[in-house]
Amino acid sequence: MMKRDLRPENVKKRFPDSIVPLVNGKALIMAARKHGTMIMATNIRCRLPVEGIIRASMATGAPVMYEIAKSELGYTEFTPASFVEFIVRENERLGNTRVPFAIHGDHITVKNPLEKEPVRALIAEELEAGFTSFAIDASHMENELNLEATADLARPIVEQGFCLEVELGEIGAKSGSAEGFTRPDEAEWFIRELVSRGIHPDLLAINNGSIHGTYFGAAQEGIQLDLTLEIWKAIQPWSVDIAQHGITGTSLEKISSFINYGIRKGNVGTFWQNITFGFAMNQNGNAITTEDKGYVKRPYRGIPDELWEEIWAWAKETGNVGGNIKKANKVFAAKLNAIGREYKERITWQVYEEAVKLFEATRSIGLADEVWACLEELG
Repeated sequence: MMKRDLRPENVKKRFPDSIVPLVNGKALIMAARKHGTMIMATNIRCRLPVEGIIRASMATGAPVMYEIAKSELGYTEFTPASFVEFIVRENERLGNTRVPFAIHGDHITVKNPLEKEPVRALIAEELEAGFTSFAIDASHMENELNLEATADLARPIVEQGFCLEVELGEIGAKSGSAEGFTRPDEAEWFIRELVSRGIHPDLLAINNGSIHGTYFGAAQEGIQLDLTLEIWKAIQPWSVDIAQHGITGTSLEKISSFINYGIRKGNVGTFWQNITFGFAMNQNGNAITTEDKGYVKRPYRGIPDELWEEIWAWAKETGNVGGNIKKANKVFAAKLNAIGREYKERITWQVYEEAVKLFEATRSIGLADEVWACLEELG
């Protein structure tokens, strides 16, 4: 339980009577760096996986970042305000007063300079909603434009002392200098130039061979850890660590090695959706798929079979098969929230077990006390 209220001012303002420890994400990354661990960041897509993650976090003392991308605000039921509200209220309902967590604006994407003003407005909205960590993603643009947009948009985040993630090299892109694998010399230039402009990020997201979502067909997980280490070393003059996107489909053994390559935050999203929908998965958590980008539903897992059949019929009719099945989270939000208790419980306990495995792999069990120490240090 908090000895004193170490929550950021925006959280205190939004939730003046709450005692759940929604804290500055910077403290989570500081603790991970100091103690050689990694923070699990989770994109939940819908409400159903959250109880299992919170229960696992409480049981193990492992801090969590709950995150939602700008794109997910379009295909889930959440707004920035309702997302924070839900996470806070679930932590209250389950009695979490001890294990700190952060709420992260994932992939706050700006694809061209004309998008800066709407993105600036979204950042302001997320600050007001109670977000405590932010990822500015201008990686779709050429490096110089990325630099200018990131430095401009990140200023209110830095001024309020929140955790900042920036991105160089578009996640999942395959070719071209701006879209291909991030290079160490690019990363060094990018961080140096940001710092010279008064923007000192905590994390750098890179293109190192991961993708978002499911690996279909012959595609396989290909995170390049040697390249990741080279990039991490190049940005150590500024003590910036790596954020690893696209962990779904990666073995626990490999995830446990991430820490040795400068990775301090790992994003897990599609995996929780796989559990919610009851998909068959391989040992690495990648959904088992068919040649037409369909899925194998287990009758003893996830949502009711009847609801899944309705979702799949919609997906085929609307062309939302394959990775676009994620769009069902918004269309079917009311029905997902209304499933029976037995289905909610089996999702919760599968999520709980898998979250514990991920906390073990990231070595973040028991890190809560270290986060509190870092919060005291931050003041």
